[in-house]
Amino acid sequence: MVNWIVEDGVFGSSIIPLVSEIQNQGHQVRVIDYSKEDTDFTRFFPEDECILFYGSIHVASKILILPWAPGVIGRIEHYYCTNYYQYLSKWLLNTPYYILSLKDLCYRVAHHDSDIENLAKSKRLFVRPDSPLKLFPGNVYSLGELDNLQMFMRCHYLEDENILVVVAKERQIDGEWRVIVSDGKIVGASQYKQFGKPFYTGRMLEEVLLLAQEVAGCGWQPDSIWVLDLCIFEGKAYILEIGFFSCAALYRCELSSVVREASRIALLEWRKKV
Repeated sequence: MVNWIVEDGVFGSSIIPLVSEIQNQGHQVRVIDYSKEDTDFTRFFPEDECILFYGSIHVASKILILPWAPGVIGRIEHYYCTNYYQYLSKWLLNTPYYILSLKDLCYRVAHHDSDIENLAKSKRLFVRPDSPLKLFPGNVYSLGELDNLQMFMRCHYLEDENILVVVAKERQIDGEWRVIVSDGKIVGASQYKQFGKPFYTGRMLEEVLLLAQEVAGCGWQPDSIWVLDLCIFEGKAYILEIGFFSCAALYRCELSSVVREASRIALLEWRKKV
């Protein structure tokens, strides 16, 4: 049995179906409220039992320092762009790209660096943190938003001007899908955007499914269960990014298979440590 801790109020939809599915599969579950920072979740279950968290990055960062197994599914260092881009490069949407410090990017934009301006044909650039910890939103920014380092840092509450960022061309994406991959198999999938707006369905376009199967079976994976975000751009499927399972919205993924696989992997990781 797995002891799940599920955080409410994080992903913008009801967690009742997820909680019900966890209970239906014979596991225990406790719900914590995202808005109540004083929740003492360390008292929910004995620390030597199998405990699995699902919720925000904020709470996950606190759980990572606890002696729980597994606690959080996802070794964060595997989800830095500087790590996984080398394995998944041929499928990435954001190519060509540069990885440089935020300070260097803002300096180059302000001084009209030719390499950066060649990417910014529309006077805008896609910029995201190298880190998976959502230090600021990965988004399209105008050159005017990027030419002042201190202003950009203040707007996004950043403290370190030397954080690494990924810089790529602006692209108009038709649709986005989230795929849950476990040990080389697809165990859940959901579309979550259409033409930049929320759109939820469990259906996958054929080209998205084919790419998901190709990536899942490529022989590399960051963890035993993980999240693969795909998109359609100009009629072709690409990888947007990957993420760790414990902090990823499930949208319209089929919950029974996702809960079953996550619980199985949590038990395997717990047994390795006991």
